[in-house]
Amino acid sequence: MKKNLIILATLLLLTSALFAQQATQQTTIQPRVNAQGVFVDEDVIVIEVRSMAPVSGIYKSKADTFMASGKYRFMIDDKIVEDNSELLLNKWLKESK
Repeated sequence: MKKNLIILATLLLLTSALFAQQATQQTTIQPRVNAQGVFVDEDVIVIEVRSMAPVSGIYKSKADTFMASGKYRFMIDDKIVEDNSELLLNKWLKESK
């Protein structure tokens, strides 16, 4: 029992010592103030608009952007139409009340 208390006290002491360590300070560059009292950053931000513009030399015909309707294939028979129309009609009647 005494041995466990000593180990526990030692671990508690070591963890408190680790938490008491001072974190390393990160130095940040502060913006300077000019004669008019305006903050001036040293970083220069360059935004290139040409790299964001779409390519204008390439012409896309409408066929490239249009999805052909032949790729969709719906199987419709009388039973599916009858079931769905009855369901939709019942929903419409409930909502119209």
